[in-house]
Amino acid sequence: MKHYEVTKHAVDRAVERLGISRPQAAGHIRQLMQTAFYVGDLTNEYGKRVKAFDHIKSRTRLIVDGIRVVTLYKMADPLAPVEDTPTASTPPITDLPDELKAVLKRKSDALIVRRNRELRTLTIQLAEKNLELAQLELNRARARAHKIIAVIDAKIDIAKKEYADINEKVNAIKSEIKSIEKGVAAYV
Repeated sequence: MKHYEVTKHAVDRAVERLGISRPQAAGHIRQLMQTAFYVGDLTNEYGKRVKAFDHIKSRTRLIVDGIRVVTLYKMADPLAPVEDTPTASTPPITDLPDELKAVLKRKSDALIVRRNRELRTLTIQLAEKNLELAQLELNRARARAHKIIAVIDAKIDIAKKEYADINEKVNAIKSEIKSIEKGVAAYV
């Protein structure tokens, strides 16, 4: 694991642009650097070459000079290529070989299929929960005894909470599928 120094400017930018608290900013930046991908070289305003790293999951670009993280910012959507012309040894992300593009596409398709299966299962659970809620509402409307109505109301509350939990999972999976599609579209 490579150790990176974090400049005060990078900490300031993390607080400003990422909303990280100041005491946690340096550690957060180091953690991002451990899983960030090198995307190319840039020339800073002083004419010095610096390296650009992208942390895809958090959509953050980090600028590194040697082992010092100089600054960081949120990446554009879709992923922006490095602005400078890359050196011969470091082609930009947009020039991935067709074999790598095929692998990325195949892996992302497999992930999406897996997430769609989970989504289908959860959608069925939502429909079943709706059916259960409708049946409980019907029973409540037919009931006359206050004790029975109270028991049915308690069951309805539990079913509504379960429905909300399942619905939250559905929304999370849908957003994950969209992010996978967007992430791959930037490279393929």
